[in-house]
Amino acid sequence: MKRLLATIAGLGLAVAGRAETPLWVTPDVRTLESGGTELLPWQIFRYDAAGPTYTLELTVPGQPRIDAIHKLDKPGWWLLSVGAPSDLGGSLAQPAEPRDVIQFDADTDSYALFFCGAAAGIPPGANIDALYLAGGDGGDLIVSFEVPVELPAGSGAFFEPSDLVAFERQTDGCADWSLSADNPSFDASAAGSGVPAGANLTATAALSGVDGLLLSLNVPSELAPSAGPSTFVRGQIASWDGATFDLFEALSDWPAGSIVNALSCQANPGRVQPTSGPLLIGKTLGNRIILSWSPSCASGAEDYGIYEGTIAAVSAGIYDHVQIDCNDAAPLLLTETILPGPGSRYYLVVPHNLKDEGSYGISSDGTERPQAAAEDERCIAVQNLTPCP
Repeated sequence: MKRLLATIAGLGLAVAGRAETPLWVTPDVRTLESGGTELLPWQIFRYDAAGPTYTLELTVPGQPRIDAIHKLDKPGWWLLSVGAPSDLGGSLAQPAEPRDVIQFDADTDSYALFFCGAAAGIPPGANIDALYLAGGDGGDLIVSFEVPVELPAGSGAFFEPSDLVAFERQTDGCADWSLSADNPSFDASAAGSGVPAGANLTATAALSGVDGLLLSLNVPSELAPSAGPSTFVRGQIASWDGATFDLFEALSDWPAGSIVNALSCQANPGRVQPTSGPLLIGKTLGNRIILSWSPSCASGAEDYGIYEGTIAAVSAGIYDHVQIDCNDAAPLLLTETILPGPGSRYYLVVPHNLKDEGSYGISSDGTERPQAAAEDERCIAVQNLTPCP
């Protein structure tokens, strides 16, 4: 983002606001929410609390029961697992097993195996029913199983259905993953007073900052200590911050007879790519200016913040930017008209969503520019830096 730092002598800038956080969900059975939308087990829906609305995002061919999903940073790409062997209506050369993870490539509208469970030592009959990638598209794979699973085989160490297990990527091949030495990634029995033994973690997603981990369970479950309800029921997404459970989202009109079988939160915000076009600044009537920029490299950019700093600070070897506008109102226009401040100023455009913000760009010495110094000077307090996909 070297070219995304723009300067204007004698001018300044403004930004504020945040986009609504979406969640992506799949039910375990045909589900009709009271607004009239039919959700099917082989479909992925975007849920927005404003409305609320359930919007179809992806229909997987062959009508498999989707057991887990993860929205990748690469726009339109997904990871998913299925509850029974399936070749996705001929989209795969051989059937994927429930212990495998499948990747959807939006660029070619094709599916391929991403993680081969047998090669990673997962026994036959084990079903991956929750998953996410940690740290961007190249990160570790975190999964949960539908039944207790012994890993490594013969070790006597079992992961329970509400635990999370980490696998490390060795290369880009679906067979080149190994069990992480740092396991369990989430120990259900040690989380607060423990997730009840009869509960199965059916869906999970990772959030930055205090929200930490999102959980969906198959049966009403008492989770403590809790800042939300004492008992979490179907359709209620719980969060775990390492010390306390809370109610992150209660899906509107979610029927009691349906389980949230798969769940994903927003992808990472990424970085506004200077290679796609620099930040442009133009004049308008009066003292206002128009800023325009290229979209983020990642699909997690639900919105953009504009930051303003002084050239005097940069000349002194420091950054003093603060947010002046945090909302590029939907639909994202990638342009804002602002009233600049006095003196010589520089401007940064930073992608964000409700959970975190992305990169402020790369300075001329090749290092990441820092977040605004104080939390109240940022659009989002938490930053998540991940490579562009």
